[in-house]
Amino acid sequence: MNYAQILATPETATDHQIQQNQLNLHTALPAKVVSFDPAKQTVSLAIQIKMQLVDGSGADIPPLLDVPVSFPRGGGFAVTFPLKADDEGIAIFSERCIDGWWQNGSASTPLDFRLHDLSDAMFIPGICSVPKAISGFFTEGLSMQTLDGGTYIRVKNGSILIKGNIEHQGDTSQKGSHSSTGVISSDTDVTAGGISGKYHKHTGDSGGKTGVPE
Repeated sequence: MNYAQILATPETATDHQIQQNQLNLHTALPAKVVSFDPAKQTVSLAIQIKMQLVDGSGADIPPLLDVPVSFPRGGGFAVTFPLKADDEGIAIFSERCIDGWWQNGSASTPLDFRLHDLSDAMFIPGICSVPKAISGFFTEGLSMQTLDGGTYIRVKNGSILIKGNIEHQGDTSQKGSHSSTGVISSDTDVTAGGISGKYHKHTGDSGGKTGVPE
């Protein structure tokens, strides 16, 4: 009995063709950064799932180049951070060719007939493997931090916690009291109750107690 003839029905042939086509239909794959271009906000990526060959072995997918990166942005605001080699995330693959839109920033007819192709990847950083999970995860609110937790801004109900040195440019207006366990200094002047700390004068300074500053 020839099993090949029995199995080679139109239905099985169609199923086989569908399976073959699915092998070239890309949706999303984990990836890590090889290099980052901050001017274009693109990365070169190494896909972290290998192609499976007929003999069961694996082969690396070629590196993906000039992949646009997703940074939170909108309404005239953006959150940015530098990406480094080995940073993990997920590469998603567009349904159609994105070249025209990416180069011109406007609606575009696809410049190629390819579908779900590796050439049309976009990268969302942050999704990671277990070995690269964030240690000491802050569970009480929102945290913007270094991965080691040494510097952070954390927001939780009723309070904001900041750890690290702060360099501020601009005026500061505060309602409420201020206390410090360290030194408060100024390169110019400090005014308290409308009186200059640097230029105030005391009356009655000819020995004994002076008057109040003015």
